[in-house]
Amino acid sequence: MSEQPERNIREILALSKLEKLIMDYFLRHISAGEIIALLDLKEEVKKRMKQGETDLVSELEEAIIIREIQITIAMLARRGFLDYRNGVYRLADWIIEIIKSKKGSLYPGIPKSLQELLD
Repeated sequence: MSEQPERNIREILALSKLEKLIMDYFLRHISAGEIIALLDLKEEVKKRMKQGETDLVSELEEAIIIREIQITIAMLARRGFLDYRNGVYRLADWIIEIIKSKKGSLYPGIPKSLQELLD
């Protein structure tokens, strides 16, 4: 079995705004079913776009928002930030271990700032 290179939570800092929004969602919830995650993230994107964050997705059209979120989540899974199994996305094990070491527990549903995980 080959050993994977050590990952660092700072990798999240280099992500796009939409990728960071998705990672913030999973840092808070740890895992979520695919459909629920898409619905929650779609509403968050719409809310933020209406507040002026126009650079999250290319259009405010719901189908475009959902498509861009799906593509981005799949890319985050391919890059090793998220795991996908049986219709559920969850944080990758290496991120879960960082949260446990910094916070003592995962605390699902409670927001965790990226900054507190970096300290």
